[in-house]
Amino acid sequence: MSSYLQIAEEVLRSARQPLSARAILKQAYSLEIAPYHLHGKTQHKTLQARLSEDILQRREHSLFFRTKPGQFFLREFLTDTSIPAEYRQPIVARRRTRDLLLGPALSVSYRYAARLLQADQYADADLVEKIANSGRYRYIDPKKADDDDVLLWAVSALTRPGKMLSYRSGRYRDDRDHFAHKRSIAFSTLVSEANHTLFDTQSLGVPDSALFAAAADLDIPLPETFSARATFEHYIRFFAWQPEADAKKSLLAFVEVCAPDWFEPTASRLSLNDLCWLDMSVPPNNWDDFDPPSQTILSYYFPRAAMHG
Repeated sequence: MSSYLQIAEEVLRSARQPLSARAILKQAYSLEIAPYHLHGKTQHKTLQARLSEDILQRREHSLFFRTKPGQFFLREFLTDTSIPAEYRQPIVARRRTRDLLLGPALSVSYRYAARLLQADQYADADLVEKIANSGRYRYIDPKKADDDDVLLWAVSALTRPGKMLSYRSGRYRDDRDHFAHKRSIAFSTLVSEANHTLFDTQSLGVPDSALFAAAADLDIPLPETFSARATFEHYIRFFAWQPEADAKKSLLAFVEVCAPDWFEPTASRLSLNDLCWLDMSVPPNNWDDFDPPSQTILSYYFPRAAMHG
C-alpha cells in the first residue's frame, strides 16, 4: 500500500467519520504522521487520485469507499452501528466513459465505412456483419488513431412498448462536462476485443457491450450468462455517424435493450437524475435539451422533428 493510502487509513480510523482528501492530509499534518515529502499545495489532489484509483481497481476489496463525491471512509466501519448510518452508506460513482473499456478499442476503416454509410444517413444492423466479414477493423489505442481509424461506440437505450428511458446527466457522470445536465437516453461504451467471443463472431461483441454499459449505469445485476442476457433482450437497431470534437467522427451502433416487465429503474447514482420514460409516439418538445448521441438516436425515430429542431 502506498504512503498516501496508509496515511488515509490511519487518519480515517482515528476520525471515525468520512473526510475529504484535503481534510485527511490536514489531520495527518496535525498528527505529524505525514512524511516530509508529502507536504505541498497539491498533495490532496494526489491523495484523492490514489484513493479513487484504489476504489476503482479493487472495488469491494478496497479498504475505502465513498459516502458522497470527494468524501472517503473505511469499509471496516460499514457494520459498526456506533457510527451514524449516514456515514455507512456507500455510493458508487458511474464509471467514466474511459473506464468502461479495458485495453484497445474496436476501430473500423473510415474509407470502408464511408462507402457503406453516407453522411447524415443510417445503416441497417447488418452493417456489423459486413464489417466483420470484410476484416476492415482492428483494435487500437483510442489516443493513437490514424486518419483511417473511426472508433465504434456501442450505445444502448432501454425501451418498453412505446417508451424509452431517459435521464438527466449529473456532474458526476463522466469526463465530458459539456454534457452535464443534458437529458439523455444513451448508455455508451467503446468495444474491446474481449467482447468478441466465440459465440458472437458476426457482431464483434457490440450488442453485449452496449447491454453491459446500461447495466453498469443502472446498477442492474447482470451475470455473464446467456440466460441473464436473455432477460434483457437486446439487438442492434442501426448504425449512424456521430460528430465529435475537433471535426472528427465516430461510428455509433445503436442497441435497443428491451426492459422486462418487472424492471423499474432507480436513481441510485449521483450521475443519473430525473429518470423518466419518454413517450415515443410524439417527438420531444425541446430537441436541444438532449445530448448529441441522444439527438442522433431520436432523429432516427423522428426525422422531421430533427430537421426543425
